[in-house]
Amino acid sequence: MPSHFRWYFVGKAQTYKEELSLDTHLIGKPVAFRYLQSEREKRGMKIVSLVTLVCSATAVLGTRPPKTIPLKWGILAFPRFVGLDAYGPLEILNIVAFNTPNMTLSIIAETMENVPALITNPTSGALSWIKPTYTIDQDPPLDVLLVPGGPGSRIAYNNTKIIDYVKRTYPKLKYIMSTASGAQILAKAGVLDKKRATTQKWAWAELVASGPKVKWVPCARWVVDGNIWTSSGVTAGMDMTYAFVSQLNSTIADKAVNIIEYEPHTDPSWDPFCKIWNVTSGGTPHTMTMSM
Repeated sequence: MPSHFRWYFVGKAQTYKEELSLDTHLIGKPVAFRYLQSEREKRGMKIVSLVTLVCSATAVLGTRPPKTIPLKWGILAFPRFVGLDAYGPLEILNIVAFNTPNMTLSIIAETMENVPALITNPTSGALSWIKPTYTIDQDPPLDVLLVPGGPGSRIAYNNTKIIDYVKRTYPKLKYIMSTASGAQILAKAGVLDKKRATTQKWAWAELVASGPKVKWVPCARWVVDGNIWTSSGVTAGMDMTYAFVSQLNSTIADKAVNIIEYEPHTDPSWDPFCKIWNVTSGGTPHTMTMSM
């Protein structure tokens, strides 16, 4: 096929109707095209033979087909994780799963014992627990792994079994994500080496020190670098999750946040907390403790 070809729109009558440029209003709509090779065909406005292509204008432009939502999701749990770091994204993903055939959500932990979240009562201990689906030794197949944060991430940071799990699992994933201080676990596993990432702003100075090879972004609601998604603190994980799903299926993403009546921030650069916590000038050193 010569390089100077032209495409012509074909109507139901199978006659020449109008010449189209590739930036027409038909983008995204199913249309039919035929390639006309001879000038006689053009003058006679008759379509005789050759190749018939039934496609969409987006395909002509070379746009990739829509991506599908990953089906196998895992959330890494460790003692004293911040509940909303995991539960916020899970609320969105739970609705997405109801609308996505064969999508599964799993909790991955060091053992099968219930994992306590950060919320505690001084007299009775943990008030919130999450039940694991698999252990890290079982190594279930996953498409996406989400790592929450919280004071417990400092313990997980020094837990060789957890770090080794993240390190060996990442190459097999389609995506890896972290909320808040969960980024320091990814950093320790080497996942964020030479990558752009963000993390919780309240404990910024401590957290970025734990990942000296990371290109930390101080002011960002979330950051994407290849197949790595990292968010700022706590509620930012919900915005990141919405953004992730929305790029793949905006209808399902919108349905999810409308059901839970949540209005996500959709601008990844929106981050008033980097100024509140003076992150741009290095931040005030805070250490994540039980009392915060």
